[in-house]
Amino acid sequence: MSEEAATTTGKLTREQALETLYTTRDLTNADLSGLDLAGMKFAGVKMAGVNLSGANIPGGLFAGAEMADANLANADMVGAKFMGVNLLKAVLTKAKLTAAKFMGVNLEKSDLSGAELTDSGFVGVNLTGSHLRGAKLLGAKLTGANLKDADLTEADLTGTTLKRVNVTGADFTGANTTGARASKVNWAAAKTPPAQLPEPLPEPPAWLPGVIAGVAVVLVLVALRKKKRHH
Repeated sequence: MSEEAATTTGKLTREQALETLYTTRDLTNADLSGLDLAGMKFAGVKMAGVNLSGANIPGGLFAGAEMADANLANADMVGAKFMGVNLLKAVLTKAKLTAAKFMGVNLEKSDLSGAELTDSGFVGVNLTGSHLRGAKLLGAKLTGANLKDADLTEADLTGTTLKRVNVTGADFTGANTTGARASKVNWAAAKTPPAQLPEPLPEPPAWLPGVIAGVAVVLVLVALRKKKRHH
C-alpha cells in the first residue's frame, strides 16, 4: 500500500491497516471505523485524524502514536494501554475504556463525555480543558494528572483516587465523589469543587522513604556478597 493510499479518507479493511502498519506506518486520516482490530499494536504510528469510531480494539496498545484529532467515539478499548500518545482534541465520547491505562498521554481539549473509564489509570496525563461530562470514573486512579479547566460535570467519581492532581478551574458540578479519596489536591482552586470533597488519603510518615532506601541498600549489599561467594 502506498503512503498516499494510507492517508486518504477511504475506508480501509483490517488487512490493509495491518499492511500499512508493516510498511509506511502512516494512518493519517484513515477510516478504520467499525473494524475489528483486536490484537493490533499501534507503536510509533502517524494517526492524526484517524477514524476509529465504533472499532473493536480490546487490550489495544498505543505507544508513541500521533493521534491528534482522532475519532474514537464508541470504540471498544477495554484494557487498552496508551503510552506517550498525543490525543490532542481527540473524540472519545462514550468510548469503552474500562481498566485502560494512560501513561504520559496528552488529552488536552479532548472529549471524553460519557466515556466508560471504570478502574482506569492516569499517570502523568494532561487533561487540560478536556470534557469529561458524565464520564464514569468509578475506582479510577489519577496520579500527577492535570485537570486544569476540565469539565467533569455529572461525572461519576465513586471510589476514585486522586494524587497530586491539578484541578485549577475545573468544574465538578453534580459530580459523584462517594468513597473518593485524594492527596495533595487544592480543591479551592477549582471553578466548582465537588459538593462532597473526597476523603484525604493518609500521608506516609516522613521517615518512611529513608527506611525504604536503607532496606534497598542492605538488599544490594547482600546480593553482592552472595555473588562474591559464588565466584
